[in-house]
Amino acid sequence: MYLIWNESRLMLVWDRILSPRTRIWRNNAGSRFIKLKCLLITVLMSFPIFAEVNSWECSKFEGAEIIASDGTPLGKLGPRWESDSIFNDSSEHSTSWSSNSIFNSSSDYGNTYSSDSVFNDSASTPPRIISEEGEEIGKLSVGPSWDTTRYDPNDIKFTCDWD
Repeated sequence: MYLIWNESRLMLVWDRILSPRTRIWRNNAGSRFIKLKCLLITVLMSFPIFAEVNSWECSKFEGAEIIASDGTPLGKLGPRWESDSIFNDSSEHSTSWSSNSIFNSSSDYGNTYSSDSVFNDSASTPPRIISEEGEEIGKLSVGPSWDTTRYDPNDIKFTCDWD
């Protein structure tokens, strides 16, 4: 048995390798269970289980400040031509040498082990994303994937075309 996509429908196809007795049992008694199981798996796999940035959400991120748990400003989200953008190569907030940069792998905000780091997927206090209106949008973090309040900076960068 295998699944194929045919004419905008997902179809369940039976292998001819099965013996006639096994094929009859599966087609009659187990067919509904197997079809239901395949349908359930297909439906569950089609829903995202993590925070994903959609292109229509870019406006809520533009100009948003990134604030560390200790109150340190770490730059802003926005196109690379903005002076405080973390995606601007000339900004202090995008360098690998600044202590206030999430891209400095030696800083608390950019390494893979600090509880304040963007790139530690199990960080307990990653930087917050604060909108221009002063409301918290979520956290800037690469994970965990089940936490829908965390947004990956690379996902924002490429989805919003700010690279």
